[in-house]
Amino acid sequence: MHLRLLLRFLLLALGFALSTHGMLGWQEIHFDMSRMWTWGEDIGLHPVFIMIFGLALIPPTLWEIFILEISRDDDSDTPTS
Repeated sequence: MHLRLLLRFLLLALGFALSTHGMLGWQEIHFDMSRMWTWGEDIGLHPVFIMIFGLALIPPTLWEIFILEISRDDDSDTPTS
């Protein structure tokens, strides 16, 4: 149970780190959208894609943490024999 929570919190931290990294990278190129779809000489991900991936990790990870917490509370309410 504790390992599952640890992994979920690590995924949550990864989501926040990627979204922050994407926002800072996008700010560094002055919020330019022109290089977003070019794959010529500069091969790499645009910071917007990194930010989107980080933001996409956050809601499902939070949902999993809430589900684990609810199931832990339900298990503690039942008497053991």
